Parts: sequence; structure tokens; C-alpha cells
Amino acid sequence: MYRFKFLCLSFGSLLAIILTGCEQQIVSPLLSSSVSRSIHVTGSGSITGEPDIATLYLGVSVEKESVEAAREEAASAMTAVIDSLKANNIAENDIQTENFSIYPRYDYTEEGRVLRGYRVNNTVSATARELDSLSDIIDDAIGAGGDIVVVNSIQFMIEDPTPLQAQARALAVKDAEAKAQTLAEASGVILGKPITITETTHTVGPPIAYAETAEFAADDGRSSTPIAAGELTVTINVTIVYEIG
Repeated sequence: MYRFKFLCLSFGSLLAIILTGCEQQIVSPLLSSSVSRSIHVTGSGSITGEPDIATLYLGVSVEKESVEAAREEAASAMTAVIDSLKANNIAENDIQTENFSIYPRYDYTEEGRVLRGYRVNNTVSATARELDSLSDIIDDAIGAGGDIVVVNSIQFMIEDPTPLQAQARALAVKDAEAKAQTLAEASGVILGKPITITETTHTVGPPIAYAETAEFAADDGRSSTPIAAGELTVTINVTIVYEIG
């Protein structure tokens, strides 16, 4: 019996020494997990808003027999495209080169690989802050660059989503609290204060819509490229851990 008590005492002392040497975040769960009582819930809040800026991804792509011929034509067309963007009130610091590449092109025949020429790609991103002129910006850039212009995509954004995020955040917290209260009442416990709160944010928009009628079309007698900005949804998700009693 004495030996058994001695072993228990020694084990208890060893455990205390080990726990004393551990980090606080490791020790706390070990000591409190048996008595911790909590409810984990997630809440979500969403707010929609109209975009106020758009980023165009466009450029030129040309293939010629020689590198110099391809580079020269691409450079001339791209200069015209950038000048057109600036003429439509897009600031120089809102235009950024996204990609520039030169690579050989081959044809494959029974006799093997035959060099066909060289392709030059040059693309930029351009942020438009006046959405009512977006159709003209695109059409003028295409007209300036000619047949080798490519328009890859358009991304609509809200420049300052902070007010929408604040509204969505409040809705997410209320949603989480309502869920926690329901769980507490159903379980016959009392809901306490939040212990931890974590948040994730994302913005969702519809695909770029090409409307049947030009939403931003200028009334100048020509057919403008129809572009519809739609709406964007800002969503906040929160995970909250509540004490229960």
C-alpha cells in the first residue's frame, strides 16, 4: 500500500512539472476541458450594393513571320490602345501591364516541326471610375487597336466596401446570436457571453452580363457595346463560441 501511494504521489508530481513547463495555450485546455461548457455557432450576413469601378483586362495579340514584325505591330497597336484609355479619363496610374510575352509558333507536318512565326501578346488592366462611359472606353480602345485587340474580361468592384461590410457584420452577429439562443433554450441551458469570435469576408458578383440593350450606351447614333454592371453582394460569416450555464 505504501509503495502504491508513493507511485501515485510521484506521478502527480511529474504531471505538475510537465504542465508547468508547457505553453499556456496547451495547459489551459488540458486543465479546463473537463469543465468547459460552450455552444459553437456560425452566423452569416449579406448586403448588396452597386459597383462603382470596373477593371478591364484588354490588350493586343499578333502573329508574324519574324519577331521584329510581330513586336512592331503589337507595340504600335498597344500604344494606340493606351492613348485611347487615357483620352477616356483613365488615369495613367490606373493602367498596368499584366502580361507581355513573345513565343514561337509551329506547324506540325509529317516531316516534323516547322516554324510558322512568332506571337506577341501584350495585355493591361485599366480601372474605369466612370461606369457610364464604360461602353465608349471599350469601343474606342477596340477602334484604336484594330483587329488585333483582345478583351479578356471585365471585373466590377466596390471601391470602398467598408460601410457594406459593417452592415453585413452586424447581421452576421445577430444571426449567430439567434442560433445560439435557440440551441440554449432547446437544451435547457442559459446562454452566456461570447468567448471567441472569428470572421471571414467575401464579395460575390454575377458574371459579366452583356445586355440586349446598351445600359451605358451613348446616344450618338452608333451601336455601343452593351455592358450591365449588376450588383455585388458582400457577405460576412462569423463563428462565435458562447458560454453556457
